[in-house]
This record gives sequence, C-alpha cells and structure tokens, in this order.
Amino acid sequence: MQQQQHKRKLPSTTDSPSAKRLCPSYGDGHDRDAMTSHERPRNHPVYGQKSAFPGLDAGRDDELFYGPAEDGMEYLRMVRSEANSMPHLFTAPKPSLPVEKPTQETGDPEVEEEMEEDDRGVYADGVYVAPPPTGVTSVPPGPQQPGELDDQKPYPEAQASYHNLLRHRFLLLRSTLKCAPPVAAVSALDESHPISFPRRSVAAKKDWRRFLLAVDPQMAQLACMDMDSVLGVLGIMARLMSENFRSGNVERVRRIGAWAWGLLGKCREAGQLGTEGVGEIRDLGKRAVKILQKMKEDEESRWDMREGDSVSSEDEQADAEEISAEGPGHADAMAGELEAAKARLQASLQPGEEPIAEGEAADPRPTTDTSTKVKTETDAATTDLAGQTHAMLDMIITVVGEFYGQRDLLQAREIWSSN
Repeated sequence: MQQQQHKRKLPSTTDSPSAKRLCPSYGDGHDRDAMTSHERPRNHPVYGQKSAFPGLDAGRDDELFYGPAEDGMEYLRMVRSEANSMPHLFTAPKPSLPVEKPTQETGDPEVEEEMEEDDRGVYADGVYVAPPPTGVTSVPPGPQQPGELDDQKPYPEAQASYHNLLRHRFLLLRSTLKCAPPVAAVSALDESHPISFPRRSVAAKKDWRRFLLAVDPQMAQLACMDMDSVLGVLGIMARLMSENFRSGNVERVRRIGAWAWGLLGKCREAGQLGTEGVGEIRDLGKRAVKILQKMKEDEESRWDMREGDSVSSEDEQADAEEISAEGPGHADAMAGELEAAKARLQASLQPGEEPIAEGEAADPRPTTDTSTKVKTETDAATTDLAGQTHAMLDMIITVVGEFYGQRDLLQAREIWSSN
C-alpha cells in the first residue's frame, strides 16, 4: 500500500493544461505571412504618404468600386474610388464676355500681345515673379561692380574721366597696402607715425588728433596698421574734418584728405567688414555730404552779397550820369561847394602841417597797389582752399559710395560746371 502511494501520479486529461510553452509551428507562420503580405502598408507613388489602412488600395489602383459596401473596408474603398475619379485641381470656367471689335487699330496686334504678356509676370517652379517696374532698364551694380552705374546725373566727360581715374588709383592703393612693407621702412618709423590705436586710451586719442593735423601719413605706417586701429582713426578723422573745414588752413585740409585716402585704402572690402565697420565708414561719407551741402549754402550767400554790391555800384554810376546830364550850371555849383569844403579842411589843420597846394594831392597809387595785391592773394588763397576742400569731399563720397556699398551718397556729388 505504501509503495503504491509513493508512485508518481500520472496527469489526467481532466486536469488543467500544462504551463509549458508549446513549440511553434513554422509551417503555420509561413502560411500566415503568405496570406497577409499584400496587406502591408505602402507609400503613395505620387505623394509619398504611407497608407493608414493596409490592403485598402493594394492591387486596385485602376479599379473603381461604387458599392454597395458590405463592411468598413469596402466603404473606405468606395470613398477612395470616388476621390480618384476627381481631378486634383479644380479651376473655374473662364467667363465668356462679349468681344467688341475695335473701331481703330492703334498699333501692331503682335506688339500689344507681347506687352500684355510682359505685364502679367512669370510663374515658374511654384514661384510667381512680378514684372519689373516701368522705366527700369538695368539693374544697379553691386559692391563687386563699382562705377558701372554711378547714379542718374549726367556727369560731364571730364568729371567722368576723373572718377574713372580715381577708381583705378584707389584699387592700386588697396593692392599696395595689402603687401608687407620692407623691414627697413618699418624700422624708420618714428614716434609721430604710430601703427596702433588703443581706443580706450584717452592719451592715444589726443596723440592721434595731433598727428592727423600735423603729420603726413606714410605707406609703411598704413600697411602695418590693423583693422580695428584703422576704423578708430577714421572716426577721429571724421570729427576733425567737421571741425576744421572752416579753419582756412589749406595745408591742414590737404593733410586730412591724405589721411582719409590712405585709411580708406587700408580698409577691407565691403563683404569682409562687419556692420560696425561699415557703419563707421558710412558715417564718414555722411559727414562729407553735410560739409559739402554747408559749403554750397555759404557760396550761395556770398554770391548774393556780391550781386548786392554790384547793384549798389550800378546805382552810383547811374547817379553820376544823372549829375552830368543836369548841365554845366549844376556842375559849377558842385565845384564851389567842393572849394568851400577844401578851405574849411585847410583851416582846421594844425600849425605844423602844411596846407595842400592847389593842384597837388597825395599820390594814392602805392596804397591802392598794396590793397589790390593783398586782395588778390586773399582771393587766390580762398580759391585754393575751396578747391582742396571740394576735391577731398568728392574723393571721400566717391570711395565710400562705390567701394563700400553706400551708393545713395553718390547723389550728393557736385556736377562740374564750365567755370
């Protein structure tokens, strides 16, 4: 009995199923894959969108299904068929307007049709390009094409040749300053020709103000300067230019122009400068424009004063002509008054002074010659100063406008006159 109880009890068919995992059948899985391979999601051949319902449109691209739908998939297939039967883009029909025959033919119909096409613009690659504005025949040049189109002002031939020569000289200066200077030239620089400018140093600012007004620049000095120092000295020079254009010193104006020419030639090209650098160069050009406008106003006011003086001299000449036209009697009366005034003047002389004999007079020619000479020298100096200032301002505006992208400043340049 005990031996029978220790015997292992065999599982019966009525007990719970075994917890062991059954071995999968590879044949059944293969059959299941073969059945559902056509129901895998696929991408749309035109739009690339992945289908959300596998098997909805597999093998049925060209078939149209109109129902009736027996289940959900059939209904979706019916909706898909209806969508495929419609065009992708709906367009409204063109309105049919009554055609009116023109009473008079104003021009060639082919030319009119071409003009209508030009007004409509162009549509290409999904982008609509509007037609160019009326009257624009060419595109203004960029910073890589200076001088091809300055502005709309008709410059004289001499001025256009001067600007062309100025551009070539500036390009030569820029290429020269890019080269490394000789060691001997760098060693020969003294304390009055520094090659750096620390912007935060107050003493350096004072020294550079003195150098710009008293010392001429040297090529070796400019070639050794870094970009930050060049822009800082340009800012100081712009303020000095505004302060000293009325100083009357021709040598100082010429020296400031030489510094402006050299510092602008040392600057990098417009595409290699940052916004701050371009802003400082534009500020220099704007200051030059303001000074030029102020000089124009001063010249116009002086011209008005000269016209007033000429009018007064013409009035005096007209009065003299009226006196001579009044007759000899009036002339004799005027002569008598002059003799009486002369007698009173001689009586008021001091005892040590000799009266002026009749028919004698002090020779005014030396005084007149001296005053005429001084006036001539003053006019020549004024003309030279105005010429130097105009040349400096025109150079700055031309270089800043054409080589650094500030082409709006070119409209402020003067047009040379025949005078």
